Formats: sequence, C-alpha cells, structure tokens
Amino acid sequence: MEIKINGEDRTYTGTPNLGELLRHLGINPKTVAVERNLRILSRNEIAAEPVEPGDAFEIIRLVGGG
Repeated sequence: MEIKINGEDRTYTGTPNLGELLRHLGINPKTVAVERNLRILSRNEIAAEPVEPGDAFEIIRLVGGG
C-alpha cells in the first residue's frame, strides 16, 4: 500500500497497524509522537492504530537532555 511518512511517499507491505510499521522502520513506539492524517495520536492508540492506503504520518522523535 502507498502511504506517506514525514512527507515522503513510501510503499508498505507489512502488517496494517502503526505499531508494526514503526518497528519495521526501527523506531521504538515509546519514543515518538505520531500524527495520522492531521490527528495527533495518544500513546495508547499508537500500537493498534490502523495503517490504510493513502495515510499520511508525521513521526517525531522525542529527545531528552539537559
């Protein structure tokens, strides 16, 4: 299926949920904020959120520091 991640067109053929997509990309779901189709997802929604053709995701890594 065709999706967009951070403005870049991608083809994804894996399991249709966001938790699996993030793992496929090598991203720990606990370290990011995600927006799906202009809606910010709560941390509880990320694992089971569906991935559907045409979806647009913005994935922002959270960085700590001092």
